[in-house]
Amino acid sequence: MGRRAWGTVRRLRSGRYQARYQDGSGRQVSAPYTFATKADGNRWLAKTQTELDSGRWIDPKTGKETLQVYAERWVETRLVRGRPLAPRTAELYRAQLKNHIAPALGSTPLRQLEASAVRAWYGELSGPSGPGQVTAAKCYRLLRAICTTAVDDNLIARNPCSIRGAGQERSSERPMFTLAQVEALVDAVEDRWRALILLAAWTGLRIGELSALRREHLNLEAGTVSVKSAVVDVIGQERSYGPPKSAAGHRAVAIPPHIIGDLEHHLAVYAQPGSHGLVFVGPKGGPIRRNNFASRVWAPAAEAAGLPAGSHLHDLRGWGATVAARHGATTRELMHRLGHASPAAALRYQRAEQERDAALAAAMSAALRHSNGTTSA
Repeated sequence: MGRRAWGTVRRLRSGRYQARYQDGSGRQVSAPYTFATKADGNRWLAKTQTELDSGRWIDPKTGKETLQVYAERWVETRLVRGRPLAPRTAELYRAQLKNHIAPALGSTPLRQLEASAVRAWYGELSGPSGPGQVTAAKCYRLLRAICTTAVDDNLIARNPCSIRGAGQERSSERPMFTLAQVEALVDAVEDRWRALILLAAWTGLRIGELSALRREHLNLEAGTVSVKSAVVDVIGQERSYGPPKSAAGHRAVAIPPHIIGDLEHHLAVYAQPGSHGLVFVGPKGGPIRRNNFASRVWAPAAEAAGLPAGSHLHDLRGWGATVAARHGATTRELMHRLGHASPAAALRYQRAEQERDAALAAAMSAALRHSNGTTSA
């Protein structure tokens, strides 16, 4: 048996060599495999000692569970700002795992998940036969977050998700409506839904926030709508009402005066009674269902109004934000109206208006040149 300053290497009856060392508690820890030569065993000991000293050592007995098992536990126990995942977020993550991550990588033990396997998986997912770049980016971000936690849990030494830019979405621009199209949309829906479309367009509230809106949240005298809750619809579960999407979602938004009359009419005719009554309900008095609204109300009205194919109610948020930016809203003001914690979206709307303004300035110069040319002629 050979000895060194740290650990031991001994020859076994098979002729191979076993490397062992003593941990801080006095327990003998053996290498997870044997070695062909004594020198190989010594090299493993040296590497292990360096990793222990630097805090990068991973117990070879950990990380044996599969990615799928660990990922499912990750979704169940994940905390964001000290709170569990929102039900719809957890549902989305589980769908991404089931449909796009687990089929290719789910059965792989955590410690065997290599960067090359992740690159091959992402290449397939983002390729021509995959679900599209946006979905690929979302799934990659989810896998990277799961592996980051595995590193923190000391189950794997490094995160195998190292593809530069893979988590960035490069979605196509959403359609931008004109004022005439929005007005046509308002005219195309039944009277019951007129106030909802107007409020979505001019305040930027999400469909989940509109669905949870109650009479007590509207102060038409002051001209404000307070966002205090949102509908949570999860497949296989009963509808529930929870907090807005983020802390920034709790907000009071000023209502443009020109739609106050429509809201007063709606409250008098269609809303549930009592201060706690829902503002927007269906013909039978029940709450709005997102999918039913999209197919039965939005789709025919959007077609009648001549909106671009593939338009969604959510696109009215972008329209309202762009109009606000056009009238001088600052980044902070746009973040407040939209309920965003990050300035990224607000900056996008402002940038669109800056580009439009530059185009207008260029057009004015071109018109002046044309005018001068005509005069001189």
